[in-house]
Amino acid sequence: MTANNTAMHNMAIRNTAKALLVSNGRILVNRCVTQEGGVYYDLPGGGQHMLETMEEAVIREVLEETGYAVRVVGFAALAEELNDYLADSDYSEYAHRVIHIFRVETEGGKAGEPTEMDLQQSGSVWLDLEAADREYFVPEQLNGRISQLARSESPLYLGCVRYR
Repeated sequence: MTANNTAMHNMAIRNTAKALLVSNGRILVNRCVTQEGGVYYDLPGGGQHMLETMEEAVIREVLEETGYAVRVVGFAALAEELNDYLADSDYSEYAHRVIHIFRVETEGGKAGEPTEMDLQQSGSVWLDLEAADREYFVPEQLNGRISQLARSESPLYLGCVRYR
């Protein structure tokens, strides 16, 4: 086995919990800005901690990033990302991500202040579902599918994207 294959076999899979928070035909998303000034959107959420359930992870992450206290009401979708170019980098923990998307509802009105926004996150915004379908999202499996995801009665498998 080559050194590269050894690294690939020792690599952990990062579980990520994301929130689908829809209210009055709008969805809460994180607006993010790249170092080059490009804008993209992401669902609130992030990595699961050791000994934390996926539901606990999404509740914690939404509160940290948006200030909203939420409760999980169901499972919405699953997506996967494989980033070959990250496997031997300082960010190898992001080389294989499984993204669990949960339907959530707010647990009481207004949001507090975010306490721990993502690196490129500039804030959180409410977008019309149809407008969200026209925006650029990460992971890319969400592009053009936000309204479908929001309206689906059953969980969706969004597939796997591999970046080389």
